Amino acid sequence: MKRLFTLLLLIGCLQVTYSQNIYKKLSPNQADYKNIIDELGNPLAGKPIQIIHFMGSQTGSYIWYLNHKKATKPSYITDKPFDLVSGIYIEDHGGLLDIFKFQDFASELAQPDYLLNYCIVTQTDKKSQPEFYLTYFESSDGLDAKPLKVIVYSTKPNTTQYQKSKVTAYIPYQQEDKYHLVEDDNFKKLPEKVRKHAFDILKEIKQKKILD
Repeated sequence: MKRLFTLLLLIGCLQVTYSQNIYKKLSPNQADYKNIIDELGNPLAGKPIQIIHFMGSQTGSYIWYLNHKKATKPSYITDKPFDLVSGIYIEDHGGLLDIFKFQDFASELAQPDYLLNYCIVTQTDKKSQPEFYLTYFESSDGLDAKPLKVIVYSTKPNTTQYQKSKVTAYIPYQQEDKYHLVEDDNFKKLPEKVRKHAFDILKEIKQKKILD
């Protein structure tokens, strides 16, 4: 059955021609979401609140799970705290090979959550592997600026080996705080197009006042 599911995905790719990609963001009420769960399962703890399926015309089929899991710690800011668990996989002979896994945890005064509209996949070079942008925000009842993070999973130059990079925007909640960005070392070395895409995500969230 797993091989059949992989074959069906490949047939679907052929139907939209080799020059195009498949890119689907799937919620639990959609048939394709249920098909993926039935055929490939859920390799992570918790339940996927969204599954992203990306198949590049020359790069293979990727499945990205974005899960909520019951929190391991109690919380003072919500009755139902949850942890974030995410994993990016590539299909291989009817199974899944993991590329990257991610976790972040709720705590007594903080609750992280995905910004699903900004968890996206791009492919700056049609012949290269895709880039994955995991965007999430950590709310709290504290007084400090709140972190809005874009984690980028992308391949190192001239390789198929993925690495993690991160840029964090700090959202001010006090008059004395200022909006500012902090880039890690890997992010600073990313290609300009990839960096720009992450900056554009942060810029749009700020301009639309999504977190106000």
